[in-house]
Amino acid sequence: MMELQDENVQLHLQVEHIRASGILSRSGHLNRIFDFLHVCYQEKRRPKELEVALNGLGRRDFDVTQDALVRVYMHKLRRKLDEYYQGAGADEPFRLQIPRGEYRLELMPGKESGKSPVVPLPEVDELPPELPLLEPLPEPLPQEIRAEPAEAGWHQSRQNWKPGFFLAVFLLFNGLAWWLAGRETPPETHIRASAPWRAMFADERPIIIVLGDYYMFAEADDKEKIFRLIRDFDINSSEDLAADLQFNPEQASRHFDVGLSYLPTSTAAALYHLAPVLLGGDKKPWGLVLASELIPENIHGNHIIYIGHLSGLGILEKLVFTHSGFRRGDSYDELVDQASGKTYYSSSGLHFDHDQANLAYLASFKGPAGNHILILAGFRDAGLQELANVLGDSGSLAAFSAYGPQDSFEILYQTVQKGAVSMPAKPLIIRAMKPGD
Repeated sequence: MMELQDENVQLHLQVEHIRASGILSRSGHLNRIFDFLHVCYQEKRRPKELEVALNGLGRRDFDVTQDALVRVYMHKLRRKLDEYYQGAGADEPFRLQIPRGEYRLELMPGKESGKSPVVPLPEVDELPPELPLLEPLPEPLPQEIRAEPAEAGWHQSRQNWKPGFFLAVFLLFNGLAWWLAGRETPPETHIRASAPWRAMFADERPIIIVLGDYYMFAEADDKEKIFRLIRDFDINSSEDLAADLQFNPEQASRHFDVGLSYLPTSTAAALYHLAPVLLGGDKKPWGLVLASELIPENIHGNHIIYIGHLSGLGILEKLVFTHSGFRRGDSYDELVDQASGKTYYSSSGLHFDHDQANLAYLASFKGPAGNHILILAGFRDAGLQELANVLGDSGSLAAFSAYGPQDSFEILYQTVQKGAVSMPAKPLIIRAMKPGD
């Protein structure tokens, strides 16, 4: 039987070989569970299903009697390990496995190949420096701590940020802020005092800018080789995918979280156009989060500005339509006025020969904690771009005083697109928002 120290070295070698092989691909859940089980092995403990869910998958709450998420991903991880040792790791002297009904790594001798699979190990006093022990995963924060805004004024939704994207946006915003600070009479001062914006800048609450992105997951063939990415409007986050797999376990070996989402070009363009309003010379604390990574804790205690397509609202959708006099139609290209029953259509995306009409939706209302929520949602790219033009122009905003909306209202806009050119957005319906529950 191997000495414990030699066993640790061999297990760590297997862990490194599996990581280097890429067999776990980019699945954040599989990699997190694998790393967590490695830590548990080093700490000589056998975690329960609940601990794997909380510390291995980062779930905030978990019911082992109702949720099969851990078992689904443990099944996937077992298959990945089997696949590795049937392929690239076939000649390994040892192999890792996860015993059935347990949630731990086990080191076993490799397949026999004409000689003993157990090879002599070099004499070592400690693990080599290139194979350091992993640091234990941090314990989950207590609920009362996780629900509070972070020191910077807003709550980070999870560890898995898109670092390149956010670095670029922060550099862009900081560069614009430096340039704006040097101007003598910025017109954005007047814009921030107008009806759509003033509630955002009336106090010291931080602002979270939510960008409407679209979560995608991968589909694999029978050999678990990914062959396409899928966008499903009913699956808007890795948690949604996990829930879908729970109800459709037959898809568990075919659908994978690969940590991808895409951002429509009009969302990025609108953000750039409105950056002077959002920054200016103020020292207002702000943060950015993708809609697919927004969690309820973000919404409490912070002002929220959503910029994106109507179909990308994510968890904000229910909150918006609780206050709205509209309801969504059969698709995200339709809004139904609940008072009149009239349906408003956006024809963009449909193959009409004549000019295409595009809609955009603007809403401003109080949030669940006395905060304020501003929604800038285009049905398609043209609608969002023209809505951003309205919200970033002091002349267009001056017209708000003529039809009297205060700080809680909604406006449905229409713009006509002629080829690649869009006409300025015109309001179709203007009214006060309904009070929330």
